[in-house]
Amino acid sequence: MKDRKYKFKLDFYYTSLIIYLFFLIGYAIIRGTFTDGSFYVVLNDPIIFIVLVFIALFFILLISNYVRSRELIFQDDKFIVRNRFGERSILYSDILQVKFSREKRRYSEEKSPHRIVKLKLKSRKRWLRMRLADYSNNKELVNEFKNIQKNISQQSA
Repeated sequence: MKDRKYKFKLDFYYTSLIIYLFFLIGYAIIRGTFTDGSFYVVLNDPIIFIVLVFIALFFILLISNYVRSRELIFQDDKFIVRNRFGERSILYSDILQVKFSREKRRYSEEKSPHRIVKLKLKSRKRWLRMRLADYSNNKELVNEFKNIQKNISQQSA
């Protein structure tokens, strides 16, 4: 069967960066002054410094997440958590339990009712947690984990 890949979404970082840039440009235009036929931007304004910090922060986060290029790859007997620097294979037989976060009220059909999936592994004391909304094809990813949960419950019964 073909590998099913789910890539990490960077939409939030792109849109936040663009919104802050537009806000900075708009605020600079409003606060700027026209004197002698030229336009001067007020740089000593604390709001400009705060917005520049947010722009720098989101730019660093965008670059770091782009470089990591995280993805989940599902195969017949295991799934792989991969980034640019390494990967970890988790066999379905090593998973003891799969839990989803409690369902929230649904405001939109596009949003998934599940926020986080927790996996209890044989080789790990703590739960392995993954935010499902961070990956593309959110509904299909939820179905992948539900299938794993179903298979685990069938094996234990």
